[in-house]
Amino acid sequence: MPRTIEELATMLSKRDGISYEDELAAIRDAAAEMEFAFYNGDLNRAEDILRTSLSLEPDYLDIFIF
Repeated sequence: MPRTIEELATMLSKRDGISYEDELAAIRDAAAEMEFAFYNGDLNRAEDILRTSLSLEPDYLDIFIF
């Protein structure tokens, strides 16, 4: 399992067949939305963003908690 956003971008770019840069941009957009949800105490919303924006399970939330 990836431990950083950069490692995640590499993994997802291969999975999705898009460039690393495009994937990294999508991850950063999702991360900003999840950060807002975290700060508002809405972990369920953060999980939904991860699932819908990046097609990832909640197991990957650890990468976004900093």
